[in-house]
Amino acid sequence: MNAITLQGHHTSSPELEHWLASHIALGFQPESLVQTMLKSGYNEMFARGIVAAAFQHAASGNHPPAVQRTVETHADSSEAVQLSDNNVFTHEGHDISVLFSLKAPRVVLLKNLLAPRECDALIALSRDRLRRSPVVDPASGSESLVDARTSMGAMFQLGEHALLQRIEARIAALTGVPADHGEGLQILHYQPGGEYKPHFDFFSATQTGEALQLRTGGQRIATLVIYLNNPVAGGGTGFPRIGLEIAPVKGNAVLFSYLLPDGTLDERTLHAGLPVIEGEKWIATKWLRERPYCP
Repeated sequence: MNAITLQGHHTSSPELEHWLASHIALGFQPESLVQTMLKSGYNEMFARGIVAAAFQHAASGNHPPAVQRTVETHADSSEAVQLSDNNVFTHEGHDISVLFSLKAPRVVLLKNLLAPRECDALIALSRDRLRRSPVVDPASGSESLVDARTSMGAMFQLGEHALLQRIEARIAALTGVPADHGEGLQILHYQPGGEYKPHFDFFSATQTGEALQLRTGGQRIATLVIYLNNPVAGGGTGFPRIGLEIAPVKGNAVLFSYLLPDGTLDERTLHAGLPVIEGEKWIATKWLRERPYCP
């Protein structure tokens, strides 16, 4: 099974085109650019090919045809790209389908990431641990309760339970990010009216408190939100800057990444847990880091 590549790791994009062109103009050598792309998670064959093409077309003054096609196809990045029905990934007999993939920003909707029984088991594991969900104070780095986040949550350590180990291995195989680069799974429960207002999942190095978080595994690079039940109404995941809303469907998951090839963070991934209108909402959240996560 091929991993779903984060940040468009096998696909060109306007951001990558700009990054390559600007660094070539500054005098960077091909191998230096390839190594930087590899550190950002790109496939080596893809990286070497596109770097070679970028140098060739920089010399001729033209844009690589592949990049031109990307710009034309995705000029409106808010339009989700529908993938074929046979885009199915299998891990240890468990099939996961890609329902759609958006390249800029990188957002992927997955069907059946978890089986119904796995969703139910995660909810059962978390019930005795539920506490009001905190957020990280950007100034101090401490956790605090705020009105913008009204869920109850339960945190698990990496590999704490056999079920978690199985799910973490599946996520690692799917994303290509090693399991030890992930924070422990967080289970969240929202009652009617519960929400998490628009926010970013990555940390700001300019905020003292958030910068402290970077010491334990580096920057967050991607988020996976897994829906564990079907709310009666509401409770989706909204991306207000690109006009996208994901409906919560049991077993499905939305994966989005925000670390761009040049090291900047994609603020188009501003997102919100939309208010639950009727029923209840259960989700599992997984954050992936640049390096092994050692809290």
